[in-house]
Amino acid sequence: MTTTERTPAQGALTGLQVLEFGQYIPGPMLGMLLSDQGADVIKVERPGGDPARSEPAFATWNRGKRSVVIDLKTPEGLASAVALAKKADIIIENYRPGVVDRLGIGYQTLSKDNPELIYCSIPGFGEDSPHRNERGWESIVSASTGTYQPYDESEEPLFLPLPTASTFAAIVSSVSVTMAVVARDRTGKGQRIEVPMHSAMFSAIGRHLVKLYDIDPPDLFTLPRNVMANQYKCADGRYIQTQGMYQVFVGQLMTAANRPEWIEDLQNLYGAEVAPETVAMWKDRFEKMFMERTAKQWEDDIAAANGVGTICKTIEEWLVHEHALESKMVTEIDDAQYGRMKQPGVQVRLRGTPGAIQGRAPKLGEHTSEILAEVDNGPGRAVTYPAGSENIRHALDGIRVLDLCIVLAGPTCGRTLGEFGADVIKIDDPSRPYDISGNTDVNRGKRSIQINLKTKDGLEVFYKLLETADVVVENSRKSSLARLGISYEQLKERKPDIIHASLNAFGYDGPWSERPGWEQLAQATSGIQVRRGGRDGTPKLLPYPMNDYGTGLMGAYAVALAVHERNRTGKGQTVNSGLALTAGLLQSPYFLDYEGYQRDEPEGLSVRGFSAKSRLYKTADGWMFFHCPSDEAWERLAALSEFAGLGKSGDEALTQSLTKVLASKPRSEWAKLINPTGVSVMANRLVEDFRDDADIRKAGLVVGRDHPGIGNADHLGSVAKLSETPMRVGRPSPLLGAETDEILSEAGYNGEQIESFKLSGAVVQHRS
Repeated sequence: MTTTERTPAQGALTGLQVLEFGQYIPGPMLGMLLSDQGADVIKVERPGGDPARSEPAFATWNRGKRSVVIDLKTPEGLASAVALAKKADIIIENYRPGVVDRLGIGYQTLSKDNPELIYCSIPGFGEDSPHRNERGWESIVSASTGTYQPYDESEEPLFLPLPTASTFAAIVSSVSVTMAVVARDRTGKGQRIEVPMHSAMFSAIGRHLVKLYDIDPPDLFTLPRNVMANQYKCADGRYIQTQGMYQVFVGQLMTAANRPEWIEDLQNLYGAEVAPETVAMWKDRFEKMFMERTAKQWEDDIAAANGVGTICKTIEEWLVHEHALESKMVTEIDDAQYGRMKQPGVQVRLRGTPGAIQGRAPKLGEHTSEILAEVDNGPGRAVTYPAGSENIRHALDGIRVLDLCIVLAGPTCGRTLGEFGADVIKIDDPSRPYDISGNTDVNRGKRSIQINLKTKDGLEVFYKLLETADVVVENSRKSSLARLGISYEQLKERKPDIIHASLNAFGYDGPWSERPGWEQLAQATSGIQVRRGGRDGTPKLLPYPMNDYGTGLMGAYAVALAVHERNRTGKGQTVNSGLALTAGLLQSPYFLDYEGYQRDEPEGLSVRGFSAKSRLYKTADGWMFFHCPSDEAWERLAALSEFAGLGKSGDEALTQSLTKVLASKPRSEWAKLINPTGVSVMANRLVEDFRDDADIRKAGLVVGRDHPGIGNADHLGSVAKLSETPMRVGRPSPLLGAETDEILSEAGYNGEQIESFKLSGAVVQHRS
């Protein structure tokens, strides 16, 4: 698309005005997500502009906005900002805690004249964190949340150049802000939201936070995870990522491989504890098998058999790939500075009220006169709300969700809707294997019923539950839902105002929309695995399943947008997103291209950072991240006796010098000495280092509770703070089908009918 001029706003947030005081990535990325769904986003920049203007990806993070230059340190500038805030629906800022109050644009000040204001703060660390006064640099937050883990058996942590903490902060904030809009639809009240980057990263850690204290469940996924779900080198030296965590995919892959004689033997190993030598034997067979064809031949043959597999591509290959372009995962903007530029497309797709990119990123201060003129003589706020029209505890109180999802992304969407107050009924498939850790992570706060949708009675039960539902969430292929009789078109016939959310691997547009896929496939096809492993090495996975969790959260964002739209118009719609869309957002600094662009990204297993002044270093008691943001901070550091004589040597020499110096003291001593200079250091920590941290527990980021059937277990808590309609952790994850009788009784079935459904196999009694 070409956007030399702004296009008319369209989407569920049309009519809402956002005032963005953000800079760098998290605040601006949130503004971008809101703008893409129709909001009018005014970017308030200091006289020198957002420091991220030097980054090419600024053109992505700030597309569709208007820019006004305001000096908040002058009385005139502050007055203009306050006047703009009186007309705003949403304010975004990502300063450290307390800074906005000193500047005069804090929530308490601005909400006095605008009680309907939704105010979102995205600091690096939250108000209650011991690191609250630390600057929230991406690498500092990532180091503190286990993002830089050693790979395999290596002791050295591996740097990840993706801005994952900033991205998850923006994603979680998009959900929280839109949920606050939904709440305001009902109450007329605004509220304050805090989503620290550090807290938001716990959403990405997800199941890695789960710890079971009372049981040691068998690992029933050893064989598929180590054989069927793996990267394999092919005849042309390229790698293909296969995936087959479930038995059904054995036949498809073996059909593609012309190995029908292996099908039964492989299938018999699923759901059983498999000896290491058996796994090794199958791994060896697969390694030899994949060397028989090129990666492209395998990708095509597996797709023809309806299996799961894709080439581990470079990001350049994905940016020009037929599916990425036709599905609009990759879009083109006519940028003021770079000309025709490829960028990530609109992240969530609402089919009834589709969003759209409103225009290119603005030049610094491009709209200053028109915006300041609006303060004096423009119209008032576009939308006004009756004060106190309804009292609710949570944004989605009274909303009922039917959750048909499997694995991580889809159930994360359902869990998130439950965290914001929805009554979520998890419809479980009795035939699927039971993953205790995954279930503990993504199905808390829900009630469970097991329904066999392949039976006539099971379908009847589902449609009975649909009568009182507001939202249906699923992550199956469209064709398989239609075969079951529960496609969106079929649901809409019975319930015209239903909101239907669907999440998959490759999105719902383009030639790959019906291909199955998982987290590993999204990482493989989008360039993530190749960047992590290096172009000359074996592709490697991210430390956490970030596309899964990010897509689940984006699904919740899409649902919240649709609920807001239904509050206004009474109309339902279908909404969707996909893992590969999220993969583009996670890679936003590199997910771009334009004439003359020189791609220079840190790649491979030897990467420890961006440069000598921003990298991981080993100290006397472990690794830490060292980040120098400016020449001024470096000069103050160099004035310390420990760093005297470092001078202005080249990057490699400086790395060697700093390596020697920093090895001499423990991390806590370096933090006391270095952080006051403006250079930031942070201990590099792993999940086991911070799981039991008293501050983490006090903040509610990790919660330990007793769970039915499994005893005491840790899992993720709440990551966003909303002052009026807070998130809730919800009930512990239920046993499968535990609430079957309760849910059927609520639906109006009597005891005799319920027993009949059980006898027919339409519903299944709960199992542990």
